Amino acid sequence: MKVPEPLFKIINIFMSLLLKSPLHGIASGSMMIINFTGRKSGRHYSTPVRYLNIDDRIRCTTSKHTKWWRNLVSNQSAALLLGGDLKTCSVEVLMDDDERVRAALVSFLESFPQDAVYQNIRLEADGSLNQLDLEASIREAVIVDFAPIHST
Repeated sequence: MKVPEPLFKIINIFMSLLLKSPLHGIASGSMMIINFTGRKSGRHYSTPVRYLNIDDRIRCTTSKHTKWWRNLVSNQSAALLLGGDLKTCSVEVLMDDDERVRAALVSFLESFPQDAVYQNIRLEADGSLNQLDLEASIREAVIVDFAPIHST
């Protein structure tokens, strides 16, 4: 079921409060907060998103119609509140590369098939992704990868 867009303002407030609290463990296994600076305003923003650990990277997905990811295109780093810890990470925004976006999106949706609806992808009766929907969504999908910056 797809949550209506206007409800995300309320959900994001609740999730942010939860993820910043001592009770973050309820949701921090798959949810994190991205802290970043606005590319035009210079203001500080934060948004909760679902994430997936892939090797040494932290991945989230969104679509081009959302706005928050655009602030990360020119940023060299972002701070992630992940599992109750604040981590500085480098950022890579991936889009308009069908092969890489397809692989990243499929990998993400294998772990979180319930998020397919947010990419406008229907699930087949067997739980697999509808391939026509997947091909159409690739052109609108945005993959954001974070790599923790290790200080020496």
